[in-house]
Amino acid sequence: MNCKRSVCVLICVFCFCCVLGNVKRTFRIQELTVTEKKLNDCKNQKKLCVTSSSDCHYMALDGAPRVPRTPENFLNTSCHYRIHEQSFTCRWIQTKDVRSETISSFIFSRVQDFIYCPAILNMHSTFNLTIKSKSVISQKEQFSDIYPLNITDITQAPRPLITSVNATDSSISVTWTSATTPITKCKIRYKRLNTESWTETADFVSSVESQFVIEGLQSFSVFDLSVSCFHGFGRWSDWSEETRVKTTESLPSAALSLSYYVDSDENSGIRRLVLLWKALDVTDARGLIRGYEVSYKPITQPSLKKTRHTSHLKAVVLVRSEEYEVSVCAYNSAGRSPDRRLTVDASRTHDVPAVRSLWVYSDGSSLWIRWEYEFTAVNISEFAIEWSSATDGEHRRWERVDGSTFTVRLPGIEAQQTYNISVFPICGSLAGPPNNISADLQHGALLDPVGFGLLNVSSSSVALRWSWKEAKPGVCVLQYRLVLTGPDEIQTLAVFPDKQQHSFLHLHPNTKYSVHIHGETRDGNFTKASLDITTLLLDYEEMMRFAVPAVLLLLIFGIFSVLSRTVCREYLFPIIANPRYSLIGRWLLNPHLQGSDKICVLKLDGLFLMDQQMEKSVFVVSDHEDEVPLKTSEAAEGTALWKPCSDDEESALTPSSLPEYVDLPFLPDSSGYVQTGQIPGERNSD
Repeated sequence: MNCKRSVCVLICVFCFCCVLGNVKRTFRIQELTVTEKKLNDCKNQKKLCVTSSSDCHYMALDGAPRVPRTPENFLNTSCHYRIHEQSFTCRWIQTKDVRSETISSFIFSRVQDFIYCPAILNMHSTFNLTIKSKSVISQKEQFSDIYPLNITDITQAPRPLITSVNATDSSISVTWTSATTPITKCKIRYKRLNTESWTETADFVSSVESQFVIEGLQSFSVFDLSVSCFHGFGRWSDWSEETRVKTTESLPSAALSLSYYVDSDENSGIRRLVLLWKALDVTDARGLIRGYEVSYKPITQPSLKKTRHTSHLKAVVLVRSEEYEVSVCAYNSAGRSPDRRLTVDASRTHDVPAVRSLWVYSDGSSLWIRWEYEFTAVNISEFAIEWSSATDGEHRRWERVDGSTFTVRLPGIEAQQTYNISVFPICGSLAGPPNNISADLQHGALLDPVGFGLLNVSSSSVALRWSWKEAKPGVCVLQYRLVLTGPDEIQTLAVFPDKQQHSFLHLHPNTKYSVHIHGETRDGNFTKASLDITTLLLDYEEMMRFAVPAVLLLLIFGIFSVLSRTVCREYLFPIIANPRYSLIGRWLLNPHLQGSDKICVLKLDGLFLMDQQMEKSVFVVSDHEDEVPLKTSEAAEGTALWKPCSDDEESALTPSSLPEYVDLPFLPDSSGYVQTGQIPGERNSD
């Protein structure tokens, strides 16, 4: 049981020590000032002078305190004596381990006796100093080390008092006094407003009342200044109270940085020249810029020069398709700046594209604007951001950032206000058209995607479209993101108001996909719109890619077959009649047949039965074997089919060339050959 108690006690002590070790030590500056009237004698100890009579019994005869010293509670102790006030002051840093007020007192001591304590504060006095600090609550007393002091060494000049300051555009004249004590030299320190470092002048000879001129200052600038002086011995005085003064205006020293672009309306044919310039730096403005003067004139017609004044950093003027000379300058109460001149060809536009993916979101106290820019042959030097309240379009604010910056915080944004924001790309003297967006502090960008739907689908791709409209979403959207989810893949893309359609490529055929538009917020994501899509098995283009060549190939093959058959039959392999396929041909080719020189007639009976109105063919057979003349005549029914002809007629019927062969049907078996002109079985027609 005793062991457990011991362990508990050790744990408690350890924890208490840890707590004490974790207590942060704090510090505070202590200062105590005494005059000769506050110094008291110690009756029995002539070597002591104290500010509190109760301190006499704490000191031994040798001046040492009877209690231990704690010098760690009296850090950076510094003392000084002021002649004109006859006061003695010490400052030190005291630790605050215990949060309680303390009362401090001085104990003066030296080896020789003090004759009269109020008289020890003089220019030739030397003594030792001990500082005592006593806690008001705990009554705990602490003593510092013994500090040996010489009044001559710690004598401090009186603090000067600045009586007047006069400023010009580049100098400040300062006048001050240093009480009635003699002063040998002084110095002045000054700094521009909102800067940390001071600039000190060299020491210069001075007197009780002095004046000094600080030159080479920036015009129209605010300076803080103070003065410190020196007796020639001891210490420099404390710096006087700071005095604030502003130099006057002067002529602006630099010309404006001017850029332009030409905006043309194809429908109306109107051309607008948009001029942008950068506000002068304070060092160049040398005063409060009160406005800008814009002048422009056609080079071919200088008499048409026009001039206008504006307080904005942008001007829009109507021009024609010709060259103009443009000049812009700034002016303040002192005068005008040098002119910035440009020669502008308003007949053509320049290839400086606008920024992309512009978006605005809120962090609760300010608006953040971001954008993207496609790196092209045009080297963008900076971006100009213009914003103004929708209800106060005349009060416009501008911000310029480097060409490598794509995110800017817009200051001075008020709640319950809608702002119109524009971003211009700048390339030297050329500018690009702005990209515009509206936003407020509660919602950020006031644009919402709507009309999300399918534009096109194929076996390997999906095309989607949507549009944007001005709205006030329920939450502040950091950005919108388009997400496609499939069986084994996810594709995502950030979408902004300048993008209204997108195609997902390299997808799988006949596969179901889900597409969503997600809104990203600081608290999470939400789904704005969704769509389920199934890709096609085959594309119409793919089917046409295979079907059209096949049809063309078949068509070409058919045409080629018909043409080749016709060409072969007409020119290469013509059809020649074979006499062996007919009875007449075989009869004519029979060499054993004999006959007279009389004309023989072959009467075809029942040869053409298909149409009784068809013309009948009559063949004339010559006794020459190599000639087979053919004659067709129109014979009426019931008349003789053939009659003998004379030699002249026979010679006239003989063709001069081989006749054309004609395919004829085979003669029926009942047909006969008649040499006498009569058909067997019938009577002579004579």
